[in-house]
Amino acid sequence: MRGRLLVDLAALTANYQSYCAIKPGVIGAVVKADAYGLGAAMVAPALQAAGCDTFFVAIAEEGELLRSVVPEARIFVFEGATPQTAAALAAADLIPVINNSAQLSAWQDYAAKPVAVHVDTGMGRLGFAASLQPDDLAGFSITMLLTHLACADTADDPQNAAQLAAFRQVAKRFPGVATSVGSSAAMCLGADYCGDVARPGIGLYGGVAAAVGQPGAACVATLQGPVLQVREHSAGVALGYGASYTTRSATRVATVGLGYADGVPRLLSNCGEVAVAGKRCPIVGRVSMDLTLVDVTGVAVEVGDWIEFFGPTVAVHEVAAWAQTITYEVLTSVSSRVERRYVTGE
Repeated sequence: MRGRLLVDLAALTANYQSYCAIKPGVIGAVVKADAYGLGAAMVAPALQAAGCDTFFVAIAEEGELLRSVVPEARIFVFEGATPQTAAALAAADLIPVINNSAQLSAWQDYAAKPVAVHVDTGMGRLGFAASLQPDDLAGFSITMLLTHLACADTADDPQNAAQLAAFRQVAKRFPGVATSVGSSAAMCLGADYCGDVARPGIGLYGGVAAAVGQPGAACVATLQGPVLQVREHSAGVALGYGASYTTRSATRVATVGLGYADGVPRLLSNCGEVAVAGKRCPIVGRVSMDLTLVDVTGVAVEVGDWIEFFGPTVAVHEVAAWAQTITYEVLTSVSSRVERRYVTGE
């Protein structure tokens, strides 16, 4: 039996609508990395049905695949244009986010087609310097000016306001060009941080530790593994690789068919929790490639039952904390051998 990732499309669209409520205007959707591991081929059409007509991906190949499922949508490609990708971008009517003068040169043959322009206001990664002038982009069709906040998930960090102020100064030089600032976290700083076209990402997929009723609060993804075996152990029995856990008393242990090759972080060994029919149970022993051991003492469980590794009971941000990482990595690490199933929450 394979593990499965249940994707609640109704919860997905509810999260999208919660971001739409922050500020009237265009709310796009970031669906890079196969919609953060949830499956862009199903996620993007569901979002489009909810009113989304603007999408953002990371690389040209993602954009080409997305074009086949949302043929009429605007699709922006964050990595920009290169000599190797420019022709494919143009052929698929994708909009590159130009990050530097070399990318402008790569797009020269398609200068009449729309491009977005990324301005670095404090992230220190891709993007033109904030000294960018209209003459630097002469001859190109600029449809959007965007930036990205480095510290948006820390609401009181002064860099947020500093970056916004710097971006507004750049935008003044490009009157009539749409702006884009807001990621999921930036949008929660308020309407001023959205720009004309906001672009939520992780919050669409339930990957934020939001309070009920806040944007991104609905649980979208549930990772489950099947119970393959249940055994009764006496006290003093070592479990798993390295014998890293020894039972202290009579213990009932379920062997679950999901491991680190499926996306269960190995750092959950002897510290993480899963859920059995809504009840939390500890992971015991080391998480192995294909299997995880769970202490199910006192819990009604049998072979064939499904164990929740994250979802409505064990939140994905909790798993990220145990694994000393972030929700983005947990979601995108769910491997291709895990079946994706799409539900509507009904």
